[in-house]
Amino acid sequence: MNFLISIFFGWPAILVTVIFAGIGLFRRDYRFLVAAAILAVPFSWLLGGFPIIRSPVFLLPLLPFASAYAMYRDREMLAWLIAVPYFLSIWLVLVAASG
Repeated sequence: MNFLISIFFGWPAILVTVIFAGIGLFRRDYRFLVAAAILAVPFSWLLGGFPIIRSPVFLLPLLPFASAYAMYRDREMLAWLIAVPYFLSIWLVLVAASG
């Protein structure tokens, strides 16, 4: 049971979302970005302090969703600009967890 929790809420889920988002941006395929956003929901809600929301981190999956929408509308540059804060927030979590 702890193994499943660590897969959906831990670093494996975060790594998979970053990979899916990168694939979606580089291949210009919005479906990978939607998959990344769906996979980002559990760990972002956990980081946000669910069930008592203490941080706006729970809104993190909105960035890949918005990026997917921009990619769907053939606004590639806008999709990249929306995805940058997502990648930076993941980088912030990585730096905070390691130090």
